[in-house]
Amino acid sequence: MTDEAKKRFDRIIGPLASDPAVAGMARFVQHGRVTTLEHCLRVARLSWAIDQKLGLHSDPTALIRSALLHDFYLYDWHDKAAHPRWHGFHHARAAAMNARAHFRVTTREMDVIRSHMWPLNLTCPPRSREGWIVCLADKCCSLKETLFIR
Repeated sequence: MTDEAKKRFDRIIGPLASDPAVAGMARFVQHGRVTTLEHCLRVARLSWAIDQKLGLHSDPTALIRSALLHDFYLYDWHDKAAHPRWHGFHHARAAAMNARAHFRVTTREMDVIRSHMWPLNLTCPPRSREGWIVCLADKCCSLKETLFIR
């Protein structure tokens, strides 16, 4: 990635990443020993890298912001007493509602957050270039974190 692309990424992600609610994702474990915040930062970086490398020309702000907020559900999904539902099927909606409650998110950003679990959530496929990129980046990061970072 070019220096200019890295700077643009930092300018877009900075205000959200420094927000106390987003920083709070560091309290929750996502996969193995990776926190939800670390995972979301990885997905945002990979999403941006995919877009840049393949020249997909997505909306950089929507792509990076929604990638960072895609798992903004704010609970410990490992604690079945606190959250007994099937996390994989429900957390995208919780993350979207939290994103809307805490930040001014666009319709496109909401769609990306809600659809990132496709195809597990068959009724909610990505409807934008940004949605497809975040969905792919999330699967790649999740697989690596689950299998290799323990």
